[in-house]
Amino acid sequence: MKNYRFEESLGHKIEICSRLMSAQLNQRFKNSNYPVTSEQWGVINVLLDKDGISQNQLANELQKNHTSISRLIDNLIKKGLIRRINDPNDGRTNLICLTKKGRELQLGVKQQVQNHLENVLDGIETNDIIICTKVLDNIISNLK
Repeated sequence: MKNYRFEESLGHKIEICSRLMSAQLNQRFKNSNYPVTSEQWGVINVLLDKDGISQNQLANELQKNHTSISRLIDNLIKKGLIRRINDPNDGRTNLICLTKKGRELQLGVKQQVQNHLENVLDGIETNDIIICTKVLDNIISNLK
């Protein structure tokens, strides 16, 4: 990369892609009357597989800082989609759990996400998607 140009840099393109994908997914959720954002969906999605994990574990899973994850959790609690419970093994720790409403929401939201990804990836060869995913995984690994 001898001649660095911001507008052609991989980081800039990844950031634009991420921002556009999130904005369009948020619009889909809004149009379909789902009371979540793409970022909040990330929390729900992790809890679908790992319900009852600590706030710190959730932050690690989503690669979010403590302040960001606290804000996401607080907003999802206000919406009645998740709840905090005391960890019976450690009184200093709260566990984050989906509510019935949160579990029910995920069915429709998953379909919206699937439809969104199909539109985003339309016209892109499966092999190119596999290669891109591997490259991104390697970049993430290098950054950790």
